[in-house]
Amino acid sequence: MASERDFGPNQLAQWLGLEPRQFRRAQARGLIPPPDIDDERWSLTLAKTVPDRLEEIAAALGGGQSAVSAPAPRAGRTSAGSRNAVNGQVFGPIQLAKWLGLENWQVPRGVQLGVIPPPDVDDKRWAEASVTTLPERVEEIRSAVGDHPGHGSIKAAEYLAERTKKDVERVDVQTLAAQGLLHPVAEFKGHPMYSLESLDTLPEEQIAAVVRRRHAWIETSLTPQEAAKLLGWPVGKFEVTAERRGLTAGPLGRFPRADVEGLRT
Repeated sequence: MASERDFGPNQLAQWLGLEPRQFRRAQARGLIPPPDIDDERWSLTLAKTVPDRLEEIAAALGGGQSAVSAPAPRAGRTSAGSRNAVNGQVFGPIQLAKWLGLENWQVPRGVQLGVIPPPDVDDKRWAEASVTTLPERVEEIRSAVGDHPGHGSIKAAEYLAERTKKDVERVDVQTLAAQGLLHPVAEFKGHPMYSLESLDTLPEEQIAAVVRRRHAWIETSLTPQEAAKLLGWPVGKFEVTAERRGLTAGPLGRFPRADVEGLRT
């Protein structure tokens, strides 16, 4: 049997025809019953007790009947009402995402891809003039940004390891990207993000080849600690001697075993 519908605060406010600010004021005055699901959400049964008291709530908020208005049109519909809903407001990224019916990550991704204009208030928020046309383009935005935020290199390695049953590590993802076999869909805090589609379509043999090369390199190379132990030196002596002799670390900070053994002479 399907579970009963429930409401978060923004959903309940819209359902009741209240602006979020009005809803918060009504809550603070005890005019809205406390949530009965995990202290965060309202069951439909409890929510149904509120509409009969909307006139009372409006009077208590000091605005008469006008304090309670019809719900604003959903994002994506073109109407004068939708434009009036944002008149004079300033939106942060989370507010903008909620208003457009998008996931929080889809707004910055949309900015990165150029389908949402960059914020024009303190480089963090959007003025009303910047967003009034966005509801008409919600489907375009969703199509451009996709329905998954993608994975960074660590999560991408875990994803590929699960998919291929191979020992894929973060450095392998970075190698695949450096070889032009993986292209980031966006970035998060300066780190590339890879789409599920690009990870799913990457040929398994290309992944396996990168993993094999990494394993082969590990077998024929040494970490500074391993190199020092092989030579019977302190790590500091190895690092100083290697630098003086022009020996530099390769991938994974490791040194070719043959070059390390050559330091004995």
